[in-house]
Amino acid sequence: MLKKAAIMIALLLGVVATGQNAFAKEQPNIEVKVISPDQVKDYPGKEATVKAQVINHTNQSIKDLVVYITMADMGKKWTVNLEDYSADKPEQIKELKAGETKEISLPIRFVYTSNYYLYVTATSAHSLEIYSSNGIPIEIIGNTKIDPTIIQIVSIGTPLLVLAFVVMNFTKNRRKRIA
Repeated sequence: MLKKAAIMIALLLGVVATGQNAFAKEQPNIEVKVISPDQVKDYPGKEATVKAQVINHTNQSIKDLVVYITMADMGKKWTVNLEDYSADKPEQIKELKAGETKEISLPIRFVYTSNYYLYVTATSAHSLEIYSSNGIPIEIIGNTKIDPTIIQIVSIGTPLLVLAFVVMNFTKNRRKRIA
């Protein structure tokens, strides 16, 4: 029993002495943060500029970074084709020096009504690793304020009016032929 306690104490001292925590999250080589906006709630057609920071946490330069927007439509549960949003052009960083932070701006125009999560993603041409920011919520709301009762009246009334005009025109032409 004393031997087990001594082993446990030695292990604990070893962990404390090395300053390592087995449960600590390892810091990524590159960190991507969205600076602004922190969320968007607007109507379709809203144009925005997403500002982000790309931070190099390594002690060496990282070359040929590509930074771009990624978006997921949470209502439909799929990713978004960013060509429709004029956001398919990435920003390129030729070199991010050790410990350096660069701020980038990525334009986007929200065109469809839905709920989205927007991310800024970075990757290097010399690595298979991909780094992404936390998502920011985007809610694009419909801009229609049409009363459903009016829609029903118009959808029923329009065909009836057209039918009435057709019948009136038909009877008018028939009277002309008889007379």
